[in-house]
Amino acid sequence: DIEKLSAIAKDAGIPLIVDNTSASPYLIRPFEWGADVVVHSATKFLGGHGNCLGGLIVEKGDFDWGANPEKFPNLAQPVDSYHGMNFYEVFGKDGPVAEMFGTKGQTGMCFTVGTRAMPLRDLGSCLSP
Repeated sequence: DIEKLSAIAKDAGIPLIVDNTSASPYLIRPFEWGADVVVHSATKFLGGHGNCLGGLIVEKGDFDWGANPEKFPNLAQPVDSYHGMNFYEVFGKDGPVAEMFGTKGQTGMCFTVGTRAMPLRDLGSCLSP
């Protein structure tokens, strides 16, 4: 029951991340039930080809990563390897990037950019176009 799990996660101040690999976005849309981040397999229902491995991380964009910076230090505190940049302050729903896109105060992409930038820097993981 995604709604009940969402309520528990919100009470604890943590995001609800749903793996929607088997269900697919056609059968269930977790954001409508309170999920904050959804993980999809692009190899199964979305791509259907199976000739390469891939996945998607989709962020709803309204979770407040900055409310408890100690819980999410890589997103809500300065990151030395990015010259002290705070991902939430720059890419969060109240940051300049949200303002640039016209979504300030509504949605941001802090988690999306953080999960793309940090592993790319550390591991070089990137799908080829």
